[in-house]
Formats: sequence, C-alpha cells, structure tokens
Amino acid sequence: MNKYFTSKNLALLLINLVPLYGVLFLGWQAMIIIVFYVAETLIVGTIHVFKMAVLYIMNHNNPKALAVDRSANSGVSGLGLIPFFIFHFGFFVFIQMMVFGGFTDKNLIQSFGLLFTGNYKYALAVIFITKLTMLISELFWDPEVETKLPDDVFFKPYPRIFVQQFMVILGGGFAMFSKSVMGYLVVLVLCKTILDLAISNIGKERFEKMLVQNKSKSLKE
Repeated sequence: MNKYFTSKNLALLLINLVPLYGVLFLGWQAMIIIVFYVAETLIVGTIHVFKMAVLYIMNHNNPKALAVDRSANSGVSGLGLIPFFIFHFGFFVFIQMMVFGGFTDKNLIQSFGLLFTGNYKYALAVIFITKLTMLISELFWDPEVETKLPDDVFFKPYPRIFVQQFMVILGGGFAMFSKSVMGYLVVLVLCKTILDLAISNIGKERFEKMLVQNKSKSLKE
C-alpha cells in the first residue's frame, strides 16, 4: 500500500486538484476548464497526425522499422491509419461534445470562443508550443524512432478520449438534476487523476502494450 503514497503520486494528485480548487475558492469558471481540456485534446490530436505522417515518411522503407513484429495488428495499417485516426478521433470528440452540450444546454461555440480571449489564449499557445516541442524531441532524440511506424503510436492520444467519455456519461447524471457543469468537472478531475496515477504506477511500457492490444481489438470490431 505504501507504494502508492510516493512523492510523485502526491504531486500528480495535487496538480489534478488545482482546477477543482480554483473553481471552489478562486472564482474560476468550471465550463472554461472543461472546454480547455477538450481544446487541449484537439491540439494533441492535431499534433499526433503530424507525428504519424512524419514517422511514415521517415520509416515506411526503413529496414529497422519493417523488421519489428506487428503480426498482432490487423485491419487498417500504415499510411491508411492517418485518415482513419482523423475521422475516428475527431468523431469521438464531436459526439462527446454534442452529448455534453445537450445535457448542459450550454453554447459550446461561445464557450470555446472564450478560450481565445484574455489570458486563456496564452495558455493555449503554451500548450501548443509544449506539445510541438515534445514532438520534435521525440522525432530527433528518441533512440527508437527509426523502428516506429504510425501503427506503433496510433493509440497514444486515446486515454484522453476515455477520460472525456467518462466525464460526459457520468457527469450527465449530475447535470440532469443540477443543471450545472460542476458535476462534469468533478468527474473529469477524478478520471484524469486515476488515469495519470495508473500510467505512473503500472509503467509506461506496460501501459502502451495495453493500448496496442485495445487498438487491435477495436480495429477487429
């Protein structure tokens, strides 16, 4: 049990509780925090499209990448994964936001528009630059980059979709009775915290293996 009470886990817990603290005690808007998370998901998805495209261009004829055993994969692969990801990932986000808007009766376009005003736009710019910097570092300094194809990284952004899915479904129950988005924020914080702690504790390699297995099952269906 003590392995869960580490400084790393406590730091993750505190970081994830910041938005909830801000809404309860600092006057932050819960709706803005929720759409900010969704906007970050869209940024992550957009950057990921570029990542898959670059990996394909770099490695689709690379013997090191072709030598990797991908026999467990089935269905769409290679270059075809890029348009498939755009449709599949974008479809999930679109449906989730439509359901979210239906439960809350909020003007989502207006809410997203607020992200480009005040200090919010600078925060979005920082996120975009940070994700872009991470992409560049992975492509130029990852020692295993020569062995990777779009198949190997396809599922990496999907944990965010899982978090949003739980937020929409579970938070909808709160919204039906309270007509408030606070329930959504609580579920979002809870699910994101659990996901971050899971990734931290089970190990990156094992977690990515689980994602690949889920991706294979999804493509078969």
